[in-house]
Amino acid sequence: MRRPLYLVSAIVAAVCFHAGAAHAQTADDIIAANIKSKGGLEKIKATTTVRMTGSIVTHTTSGKDIPGTMEMVAKRPNLMRRDATVAGQKIVNAFDGSSLWMAVGTMPPQELPGTQAAYARQDAEFDGVFVDYKEKGITIELVGTETVDGKPAYHLKVTKKGGQPRDFYLDPDTGLERKVSVSVQAPDGATLTQVTEFLDYRSVDGRLVPFKTRQVQNGKVTATLTLEKVEFNVPVEDSFFKMSAAK
Repeated sequence: MRRPLYLVSAIVAAVCFHAGAAHAQTADDIIAANIKSKGGLEKIKATTTVRMTGSIVTHTTSGKDIPGTMEMVAKRPNLMRRDATVAGQKIVNAFDGSSLWMAVGTMPPQELPGTQAAYARQDAEFDGVFVDYKEKGITIELVGTETVDGKPAYHLKVTKKGGQPRDFYLDPDTGLERKVSVSVQAPDGATLTQVTEFLDYRSVDGRLVPFKTRQVQNGKVTATLTLEKVEFNVPVEDSFFKMSAAK
C-alpha cells in the first residue's frame, strides 16, 4: 500500500465517531447524526485509545492473495501504529505525532520523509474530521445523494487546510460511512485514487464498528482487513509509537 497508515486512520475515524440521518437535509444534520450513531460526542471525546486486532489479506497485482495478521493502535491526539506480519515477516508503520517511520523484518527502522510523512500528518487525527470540524478549519460540503453499490448514500466533500478533498459516502439510514475516496500522489509522481470501503458493522461498547474494511486503489482491491477484536481506552504509553520502540 502506498500509504500504510491511511487504512488505520480511516478505520479509527469510523470507529471513534443509526439513526436519524435518513431525514437530514444539511451537512451539519448528517454530521450530527453520524456522531450520535458512533456513541455521541461525550463518549468520543472521553476515548483516549483504541486497539484493533485482526487479519489482513494483501491482493497483489499478479492476482496472488497474501494473508497476514495485524494489530493497530491509536492514541489521542494523533499517535498511530500498525504491526503486521505478512509471509512470516513483521512490518511496523507508525506516526509519533511528528515523524512517520517504518521497520521491516530485522532491518533497522527508518523515518519516512516527503509526501508520505505529510499525508500521515493529515491522516493521523484521532477524532476524525467531523468532530469540531469548523474549529479545525475543515470545509465540508453536501454534494448530494448518490448511488453506492446500488444503494443511495449522502455524499460529503471534506477538505482540510492545505489538504486534498476527500469524498465521504454515508448510509442514509444509519449515518455510517460506506466509503471514503481520496486522490493521492505516489512516490513516482503518479496520481492514485484510493478508496476505503467499510463493511460488516457491529456494536462494540455502544458504538457501531466496521469489522471488515477494503482498500481499493485505482479500482482494484489491494487489501482486505477483517477485525477480530476492538478495545477502547486500553493503557498505551506514548513511547510505544516512537521509532526507538521498534521490535
